[in-house]
Amino acid sequence: MGSRARTALVTLLTLAATAGAPAAPASAAPASALRTAPRAGGTADLAARVEALTADYRDRTATVTAAADLLARAYTVVGAADDDARAAATDLALARGDLDARVRALYVLGASAGGELALLTAATPEDALWQLDVGGPLAERLLGDTAAVRTEAEGRATAARRHSDAAERTAGQVNDRLNALRAAQEEAAWTLAQARGALRQLQQQDARAAAAAAERLARARRDADTARLPASTPVGATAIPPDVERAYRDAAPTCPGLDWTLLAAVGQVESGHGRDDGPSSAGAIGPMQFMPATFAAYGVDADGDGTADPWSVRDAVFSAARYLCASGAGRGAEGVHAALLTYNHAEWYVDLVLAARTAIRARYAR
Repeated sequence: MGSRARTALVTLLTLAATAGAPAAPASAAPASALRTAPRAGGTADLAARVEALTADYRDRTATVTAAADLLARAYTVVGAADDDARAAATDLALARGDLDARVRALYVLGASAGGELALLTAATPEDALWQLDVGGPLAERLLGDTAAVRTEAEGRATAARRHSDAAERTAGQVNDRLNALRAAQEEAAWTLAQARGALRQLQQQDARAAAAAAERLARARRDADTARLPASTPVGATAIPPDVERAYRDAAPTCPGLDWTLLAAVGQVESGHGRDDGPSSAGAIGPMQFMPATFAAYGVDADGDGTADPWSVRDAVFSAARYLCASGAGRGAEGVHAALLTYNHAEWYVDLVLAARTAIRARYAR
């Protein structure tokens, strides 16, 4: 494994080990407790409840954004490890080819260990003696050197594959954590919706207190929607299975202006190109992580088996192309931005997908 990938893997594993599950916010009770708390009746109680919910929502949003950053770094580790594995496999193939070529050449020249071929093929007795005295030891040395090269290359390939598998598992674990945190964010948003109902009640008791609480709640929601992935976060491209890449490339032309790498970027962020296809804690399913109701509206039977299936790679990818296209993905940068917000209403998600698209373009342009 290259030093870049090895350093990144150590960093990722350290972050993953220390990240853990999110602690309950110190400034607010867990959302599950808030959800079951008895409905407050007084102005002060209602205002305190909304404050607690707002703080809980802010904390969960910050945790989700941090998890997105960690996931992006995981993709970089996986991509680097995959590159190392491919380079090691190329080295191994070259070493094996070199060994085979040397064996054939030495056999043709007659420099075999036993010398029988030297006696049969030598032009003169002096040539036969030279091949026996010099060619044999030379052959053994050449073959030994080449075998050592092959053994070393095999070791590098085995190590690279091991590190690549470990990085893939780590990325999957981070992806699972991100899905859990998304569910927590959704729970907080649901609870905030209940708080809006409480605010309407509060308005009947104290309009000024209700207005102040509503503004703080709205500000928290705006901050959550506009939270960005740090610009310094590296985002890599993970290897795309051949059948999944074919689906991305085939589906893109169904939406004029849609590039296949955007579909691939969504697929990487949503499920690692089908490696972690759910169902998520929020209920999203399949390689492109559709909610069942959304798939019912946009599902496509792309594999021709008579059923639009969100778990089918081709059906899911073609359905994602249709959904993104309906939201503007084929109409330039602004359309892409709007379409991605439709897929997941958060700016950090847009940042993550667009960065992954850039990485995929660079990797698959090689």
